[in-house]
Amino acid sequence: MTNKTIKTRWDPKVDNKPDNGPRFKFTRNFASNYLGKAARILDVGCGIGSYIHLIDRDGCFGIELESEPLKTAKKYCMKADFAVASVLNLPFRNETFDTVVMWEVIEHVPAGTETQALSEVHRTLGGCGTLLLSTPNKHIISNIMDPAYLLGHRHYDAKKLVKFITEIGFSVKYHTIRGSLATLVGVNIFYFYKHVFHKKGMRVQKFFDQRSEREFNSTKDGIANIYIAAKKA
Repeated sequence: MTNKTIKTRWDPKVDNKPDNGPRFKFTRNFASNYLGKAARILDVGCGIGSYIHLIDRDGCFGIELESEPLKTAKKYCMKADFAVASVLNLPFRNETFDTVVMWEVIEHVPAGTETQALSEVHRTLGGCGTLLLSTPNKHIISNIMDPAYLLGHRHYDAKKLVKFITEIGFSVKYHTIRGSLATLVGVNIFYFYKHVFHKKGMRVQKFFDQRSEREFNSTKDGIANIYIAAKKA
């Protein structure tokens, strides 16, 4: 496993408003089953606030390594608070939050620091607090269709990840793998248009997003993204 950290390049022409694609729609529905009456929610690696925008309310807090995406997040998330911070050293007291979410984040921390990151999350969660996360699934097709995989963008085996999270001190309540071929193609189209043309491929993106949404909502197991819900043991 490489020690490289894959960083996101923010493009103001593309990353100018929160995403409302199939993955975030599923993420919202997945999380709603576990948020309950959570008063304090931390979004680690919140980016431009795509998830917080869906649940924007008092008690939401988002952190990101870069300040640029937070400028966009603040435009669309009126009640939440944001700060530049790292999950490896969270600037919060013990047991501050009821829920911590990490959507497509764990694969971006430096390789070998996953334990430190999740331990920090565990520390800042209150008793019986909830951890929700998603990350790329390790599957031959998803590996091949992720160009960044060759550069160190990590994918995880679901069973091994569940075991790892349990060893940190969490009790995994549910996990699933969502999204399939259309989801993977749609992601590649998004990044192709973003980095080559600096715009969104509206028509072609919509075509694959519609099929991706059906994949996320299917009763069949997917191959693209792992989703995990766990409680602080």
